[in-house]
Amino acid sequence: MNHFYNSLIFRLLVVIIACVTTPQMLKAQIDYNQIVPPEGTRATSFEDYLVQLAWLNSPETKILAYEKTKEQKEVELQRMDWMNDVNFGFNINEVSLSNVLQPSPDNLVLYPLYQFSASVSLGSFTTNRKKREIEEVDVQISDMEANQHKIKIRAETLARYRKLLLAIETLKVRTKGEEDARNTYQIAQQRFKNADLEMEDMLRASESFNNATEKRLVAETDIQLAILELEEMIGIKWESAKKAEDRYKK
Repeated sequence: MNHFYNSLIFRLLVVIIACVTTPQMLKAQIDYNQIVPPEGTRATSFEDYLVQLAWLNSPETKILAYEKTKEQKEVELQRMDWMNDVNFGFNINEVSLSNVLQPSPDNLVLYPLYQFSASVSLGSFTTNRKKREIEEVDVQISDMEANQHKIKIRAETLARYRKLLLAIETLKVRTKGEEDARNTYQIAQQRFKNADLEMEDMLRASESFNNATEKRLVAETDIQLAILELEEMIGIKWESAKKAEDRYKK
């Protein structure tokens, strides 16, 4: 029986905790200023600096900003659009007015001498409001598209930067491998001259050295390609961006 009540109390606590924490979790939102440091602020790391460069120099960033400005102006136009449905009219009774200006016992004067009228389409208030609400939603969509762009540009920039770092480390390993293969080949050459090594062993040492050299050349090419890909993202030369790296190491 005690086990039953303990189990029941445990389940009740789980439900209460879920009810309390779920609304808080729903309120939690991503801070997109942490995804991409805003313009004019100093990035907290070299990686964030690269992401900031990529964001500021991306043509798509500027396109999204222009689109948002366009949508905001559409909202402003919709706020004033109701004025296009307001009509004013002004009519003058020319005959009566002429008789007033030139009085005579035989003149017939009909009042009013003039008429002023104004009209507005009642449907314009509801229609224009709905149109404005649609434009406001478009502004919100523009904001979300910009945030989505921030997430993508951060992921792509850091992926390309990591690819460059990997290529640099790979070159170090392959350069060391080439040096070892060269030393082995030079020893094999000396032993072959002294008739202390078979031709097959000499050829294997030569092939190993050639393979190591080829791998080193491939690694160097991978670095250059990785640099080009990263420069495509950040919009400036890698050498210029790298000068800022020392500031973040201090």
